[in-house]
Amino acid sequence: MNSKTTRRLTAVAAVLTVGVLAGCQDTGQVPGGGSAATPTSASSKAPSGGSTDDPDGPHTETAPPGAVASARRLTLEGLKSASHPAMCGNPAGQLKDGKATYGRGSVTVNAPGSPDYNPQAAPTRVDLDGDGQDELVAEFSCDAGGVTWPSVVVVYREGWFVQDSFSLGQLAEYQGKTMTKGRIDSWYREENDLVMSWLTAESGPVPNVQWTGRVVATPEGGFRIAQVTGGETPSATESDLPDPAHTDDSNREPEPTDPATPDESETAEATPQGE
Repeated sequence: MNSKTTRRLTAVAAVLTVGVLAGCQDTGQVPGGGSAATPTSASSKAPSGGSTDDPDGPHTETAPPGAVASARRLTLEGLKSASHPAMCGNPAGQLKDGKATYGRGSVTVNAPGSPDYNPQAAPTRVDLDGDGQDELVAEFSCDAGGVTWPSVVVVYREGWFVQDSFSLGQLAEYQGKTMTKGRIDSWYREENDLVMSWLTAESGPVPNVQWTGRVVATPEGGFRIAQVTGGETPSATESDLPDPAHTDDSNREPEPTDPATPDESETAEATPQGE
């Protein structure tokens, strides 16, 4: 075999080898068996939007629309896990079972099941701004790790957004005085207002100053207490004072008598008749 023939055979062999290798790449097979490992990107393996077919893949839980709408409604159950504004030195946060704790401080909503619950000031729905949607008004008690501060009134709108809040410790009607105590006595809905009465104290543990007013909407979109009256401390009147002419002598000890002075009955028996 001459050199020219040899070169031709070598070229044909090279062409055949290239064709075989190209065919292996197309089928994924390698000479001698097995399969070729083809690199793939991570994104090509991961399903988009989660897949229930792959237990290890990402999953997206989507709440039914009805459940979302229910959670946003102004209900007593929803109030127990609602957000609350900052108060009594505690930061804004979220309630859990109607209460939130921050270090030594705490925040508690006046609702059924809460300590010292006052049903006369239960959370109340009222359309304060007249837009056709009720707001929810709730009383909060709070402290910074010691005695209870004056209550805070919080107004929520649909979706549990805090629309406004104000403390019973500081109002313009107090004429610059800061109250150390303040609790809602009672409130009730009257048209688009919430009529309320509350008690305050400048000092001491017992609030004893009576106030009345109305929670009303403001042009700025907030709320305030208007038409405030009261501010008098109950005092004793003349009818409450004892009458000296009608004192109770039932517990008084009898005055001692002189044993040397005979009793009138004894004197009458000792004196003969006709003398």
